[in-house]
Amino acid sequence: MATNARPFKIAVIARGSVLLALYWAGMPPGHAAGTAPPTASAVYDYAEPKLFTGTLYAIGSNRKTVLFTFRRTATRSGSTVHVEREFLATNGTVAAVEKVLYESNGLVSFEMQEFQAKVSGSVQIDSDPKDSSRPKIIVGYTRGLNPPKGHARTLQPNTVIDDTLYPFMMAHWDDLMRGDAVKFRFVSLEWERTFEFRLVKAGESVQNGQPVVQIRMEPTGMFVAKLVNPLLFTVSKNSPHRILSYIGRTTPRIKKGNSWKYLDAETVFN
Repeated sequence: MATNARPFKIAVIARGSVLLALYWAGMPPGHAAGTAPPTASAVYDYAEPKLFTGTLYAIGSNRKTVLFTFRRTATRSGSTVHVEREFLATNGTVAAVEKVLYESNGLVSFEMQEFQAKVSGSVQIDSDPKDSSRPKIIVGYTRGLNPPKGHARTLQPNTVIDDTLYPFMMAHWDDLMRGDAVKFRFVSLEWERTFEFRLVKAGESVQNGQPVVQIRMEPTGMFVAKLVNPLLFTVSKNSPHRILSYIGRTTPRIKKGNSWKYLDAETVFN
């Protein structure tokens, strides 16, 4: 991956995680709520499943070198859903945590803290006091563990974060299977803005006796394409189209020498 004085980090908002909250892997298709206009009739319940886990392996290790484990927990109180996504080091300590708040199935806020690298960021969705029909997205990032409020921008249609990427993918499943490219905006904490990406079908194969589809997530602009490699998702072809694994950028960073580097890993969901 190319380098830059101000490196781009996908995960999103959660920066990498893309551990894309693919906890949605076992749920039926619907639409991504809170971050974009509805694209399907069904509505996801962000409080389910209550617990979801995964393992991050070193790429090329044949799933033998464990780097981190992932745990997502969700709790509901009336129309409010609190989500906590933890990335645990091999010694059990919390390397990074992401907290997401939904209200009435819409995204309200997101906070990320990386305790090892000592960086943090936040995302908030707010109304525009001058025009209630044009909500704002406020993205902040800092070197330190107190997530800042950040800068406000107009929230564009089809803007997604880790926790809403999979529902967005499922809402456009038929389009992807036809070979169409599906474009969306993805949040970068470090740049405090969104960038355009697209999902495309990259191929089909058989894995452990079941048909699977490879879906590639890639930047549409040359600038970002020089800074981040495409992510590749392996998804069950049969309904409910579980995401089995993905390869690419993820939270948290990993230490190499005396510095913390962005991590590309193979994430396998339990």
